Amino acid sequence: MFALLAFATQDSIIKLLSERYSVIEILMIRLAIVLALLLVVALAWQGPGILRTRRPRLMFARGVLAFFAFTTYYIALSSIPLAEAAVVYMTAPLFVTLLSALVLRERVGLHRWSAVVIGFGAVVFMLDPGSSLFRIESAMPLFSALCYALIPIINRHIGLSEHALTMGIYTTASYFVLMALTSLAILALPAPTTDNATLQGVLQGWVMLQAPDWWLLLLAGAIFTVALLCITQAYRIAVVSAVAPFEYVYILWASLIGYLIFADVPGPRTMIGGAVIVASGCYIILRERQQRGRVAEVSQYGDS
Repeated sequence: MFALLAFATQDSIIKLLSERYSVIEILMIRLAIVLALLLVVALAWQGPGILRTRRPRLMFARGVLAFFAFTTYYIALSSIPLAEAAVVYMTAPLFVTLLSALVLRERVGLHRWSAVVIGFGAVVFMLDPGSSLFRIESAMPLFSALCYALIPIINRHIGLSEHALTMGIYTTASYFVLMALTSLAILALPAPTTDNATLQGVLQGWVMLQAPDWWLLLLAGAIFTVALLCITQAYRIAVVSAVAPFEYVYILWASLIGYLIFADVPGPRTMIGGAVIVASGCYIILRERQQRGRVAEVSQYGDS
């Protein structure tokens, strides 16, 4: 819960700074800070051996997915309320279930399929794509959630062969390289002529940050690093089914911080859709826990 509060706080800082600076510039500097902090912690804690990896291709793949997941999320966050983005992004567990069936060929029962369908139905209700008020930025966290959901699929192939810090360093480093290439490409482009405020925020030129904003960005990088280590440790010392439901607390923190800092009040569609998405996700986690319990019982009975 502390990690999710930290993530929501960091996201609000990024959103605040994106009102004055390019989103790409903010993310680029934030990534450099996080990567530096991760390297310091890893080398001080584990030594140089932590930098060796047996799965460089999968590590790079995680970095590519993180690049698309987080970059699109923060681009959307620059123009939509924090709570709205958080609710849509929390469809990631639904995508994990969907991808587990389609990619890993895992068996997904009728109960979990129903929860997936209901959850995505709530997203459609909340976004209201046929309405004149619909904006493509509101749907971007859905793509972010899809990319983020592919990361656990890769994690299952990596298994326990890599240390969590090693995974974090290589993923962040890959993300940093991709973001650097994106930044160079944007800087080489002419000034945008579009009327879309979100696109202007992405393509606008870089400017020197003011001193207070440097401190804010350093704080965001430190908060993100602490949150990453906390959530990693939580999943290390407890079973996934026990920890995963608490990730939905992010919606509560995002709504509270969004109201206090940006005076954003979630609308009825966001509140109703969010409640259904949370219920669907928690139900999927509960069913997976029950399914694993049954499998364990059958296995124990067979061994005896």
